[in-house]
This record gives sequence, structure tokens and C-alpha cells, in this order.
Amino acid sequence: MRSQFFERRRQLREPVTDGQALIAGQPFGLLNWSQNGLLLAAAGPLPERGSRLSAEIDLMAGPQHFAFPAELRVVRTHPDRGQMAVSYVCLDVPVARRIQAYFQPTAQARFIADGVQATPPAAAEAEKPKPVVTATTAREEAVSALREISALKAAFARKFHPDTAKRDGSYGLRVELFKEFWTDLEAAESRLKAPPAAKS
Repeated sequence: MRSQFFERRRQLREPVTDGQALIAGQPFGLLNWSQNGLLLAAAGPLPERGSRLSAEIDLMAGPQHFAFPAELRVVRTHPDRGQMAVSYVCLDVPVARRIQAYFQPTAQARFIADGVQATPPAAAEAEKPKPVVTATTAREEAVSALREISALKAAFARKFHPDTAKRDGSYGLRVELFKEFWTDLEAAESRLKAPPAAKS
């Protein structure tokens, strides 16, 4: 059974310890990956943006080994650097669940098998009453979210801070990814700390 991979929000990208994607018999080096896709390196010509690719993925993420087939779509290319970013279009359901469990250990699976239509969001909302959100509830949720972001920043810094990263060929990329994700975390933290807009 295959799963349509439909999560579109930005995800944390993690450098790959070792791995490659085999596409039409050509090996592409794996630079990093996320729950949504991969960043690949190649010495030859790159496919056009929007191209659909069939690949065999083999990578090491820390101590874990992932090997799986995937349908990919090229979302952007960097010919000057010999790199292209691809997103998952279709994965086997067990693979999709394992990838999600790796990046979101506490999240519930959200995958749709081929041929199964998801309930439209509007219909799902109509089936259950909306919770009443008071000012107190909103403040409590904001405080809880700030604590989670603070814990995430601390854990992320311990694991990926440039001061602790290996000084190898991927060091520059690791620093760039760290800064990008750290900026996103701080932006989310600032939004939660900002006072709510007064109602007119």
C-alpha cells in the first residue's frame, strides 16, 4: 500500500550521516533530509523543476538505517552548486510512518492510502462542536507553547549547534541549516510573546 505524502509545512532538515538516491541508474549523494523530502547532490545535469522521479533511497540517519523506494518531485535546483531539492510524492505506508516517527516521535500518523479519500476539513469541523476559547485558556496555551519552544531550542542547540558540529565538507551547510531553523524558532517564540491585538 502506498501513501500520498501531503504534509507541506516547513520541516526540520537534518544532515545525513551517509547515503544516496539511485535515480535511473545514476547515484545522487544525499546532503540532508526532512519529513518532506531530500537535498541531493549530483555531478551531472539536473532534472527540470517539477520533474517526477522514481528513486531507491538508502541512508544512515544517526544509528538508524533507512532503505526504501520513493516517488519524488523536483521542487528546486541549484545548478551552480550541483544540488536539487526533492519532495516525496508517494511512499509505502510503513516507510512514511517510520519517517514520521523519526522526525516527530510523539505525533500521530497522518497518511492517506491510495484510493482512500480523506474527509473534507469543512465536514470534519461540522461534526464536532468548536471548543470555547477564553482569554485565560489562550494565555495558558501560549505559556505551554513557549515552554515547548524553549525546550526544543535547548535540545536542538545541544545536538546541532555549529560549535559542536564536525569540521568536514558539510560544516557550512550544517551552520546554514542551524541558523535557518533557529530563526524560525525565535520568530515563533516572538509571536507567542507579543500581546494580543485589541479588539475594535
